[in-house]
Amino acid sequence: MTAIRQIDVRHFRGVREAVWGPLPGVNAIIGSGDTGKSTLLDAIELTLAPRRNLTFSDADFWQLDVNQPIDIRVTIGELPDALLDFERYGIVHRGWDALVGLSDEPGADLEDVITVRLTVDQDLEPRWCLYSDRADADGVTREIPPAERKKLAPTRLGVYANHHLAWGNRSILNKLAEIPSGAGGALAEAARKARAEFGLAALDQVKDALDIVHEVAAKAGISGALEATALLDAHGISFSGGTIALHNKDGVPLRNLGVGSSRLLIAGLQAAASEASPFVLVDEVEHGLEPHRIIRLLHTLGSKEAAPKRQVFLTTHSAVVVRELSADQIWRAADDGSGQVRLFRTDGSVESQKTFRACAEAFLAPQVIVCEGPTEIGLLRGLDMHRDENNLPTLAAKGAALADGGGDSMIARACAFARLGYRTALLRDCDKPFTPKQLESLATAGVTQFHWDHGLSTEEQLCWTLPDDEIERLVEIAVEENGKDKVDGDLRNRSPALNSDAFCASLGISEDEREHLGAAAKKGGWFKNVTLGERVGREVLAPALDSCSGKMPVILQNLRDWVAA
Repeated sequence: MTAIRQIDVRHFRGVREAVWGPLPGVNAIIGSGDTGKSTLLDAIELTLAPRRNLTFSDADFWQLDVNQPIDIRVTIGELPDALLDFERYGIVHRGWDALVGLSDEPGADLEDVITVRLTVDQDLEPRWCLYSDRADADGVTREIPPAERKKLAPTRLGVYANHHLAWGNRSILNKLAEIPSGAGGALAEAARKARAEFGLAALDQVKDALDIVHEVAAKAGISGALEATALLDAHGISFSGGTIALHNKDGVPLRNLGVGSSRLLIAGLQAAASEASPFVLVDEVEHGLEPHRIIRLLHTLGSKEAAPKRQVFLTTHSAVVVRELSADQIWRAADDGSGQVRLFRTDGSVESQKTFRACAEAFLAPQVIVCEGPTEIGLLRGLDMHRDENNLPTLAAKGAALADGGGDSMIARACAFARLGYRTALLRDCDKPFTPKQLESLATAGVTQFHWDHGLSTEEQLCWTLPDDEIERLVEIAVEENGKDKVDGDLRNRSPALNSDAFCASLGISEDEREHLGAAAKKGGWFKNVTLGERVGREVLAPALDSCSGKMPVILQNLRDWVAA
């Protein structure tokens, strides 16, 4: 099956420059808004479009600079025999290898490919050609014949694609079964009958109007209108292939289906069409679909096929899509701020796949804080809630997402985000020191670390940080959420004389009591879920943050500064 090997885009809309080597099968692009995701799909469609009457405007140029021409090149491999004809196309044949990339000269160890080039300069006239450096230097031009061009044309599964539910030039139904040539006479006869039957049915409703027409015609001497009647206009009801459309059993046109249902049906029809385009473009694949139907659409597009039948390019902002796809099917588009768009992939490892499954929502944010576990996530969420209630900027408002590091998996997960080009931070406790190898892997990936005092878990750091009043409140929450018997039992395991009633702010809380409390909270798992961590962050830590001691408030402020940078 014909496949796109490389896409080069320059000075097109929001993309100053992008070079992308997509893979066979599904290529899903995620990323923040305005990073060129949809522009890449449009670039493919416009370059391979069979139509040559496309309209461009100044707004299609990077930053409206019409002095820098739009230049889009789509390199295609697994060529049909017609395009492998050396006599005609040898001058534009190029070479490609998955490891080496694109070479202007074909070679024995390289796949023969061609590059379709679209350029638009300030006259706004699009120009297409088959491109190679050699042909360009010699002033030689080649174009794809219309028949081959039609075979390469991408199919776009848009938000509104109901034209596929009727027979027409661009309909997928035409590829399943063309309207036979003899149907023209039947359509003409149907039009004649419709005009006549409408006239009989409409006479009563339009009689008064017709009387006026007859009177005016008589006065004006227009003999041809003296006996005018009301029939459907011959031009207005000129039936064609596009007039034949799919209807349900009650005669209701299927174009009345909801957006999601239409997309599912059309995607299925495209998959069933043996002559369907080798390329499918889908912007916002989740649009109009519930989660279970998003998954069905992805399967229809070939997301689980071992040998994909077509190459699919889609964009998404859906965590459902991120979870459902394989790690090696997902690309992240990122703009460096100058219009240079880069596309990143993970290594496709098992750990990367686990990260996509566990932290799908975080992949849809521009920067990520990987938290060691649910307690740390809850604390940060609680702090953000308190800040939001006090009209202060939150981590979420700055575009930072929280991801669950899964304890021992936190390094692998942080590195998975960093490899996709995300600004990535890791927030962890410090009761288990990292090895030099672990520290090196984080540094190599570019992950910024934030951690508590050496040797302390999050629960222990809280107990050393909070003032006496908030320690008392912390114990109250532990009792409310876990039960007095459990809390007292965990405390007695640390010190036989200790119980929850001992933590009274008015009597003062000793260092020994803080130490035992932190160890009991850690061992007993008092706050080991997001909801409990959230409550501690919102009700205990946030109100007392300015009066806390130790490293915790400093680290939290440094983390906020990193997000805001």
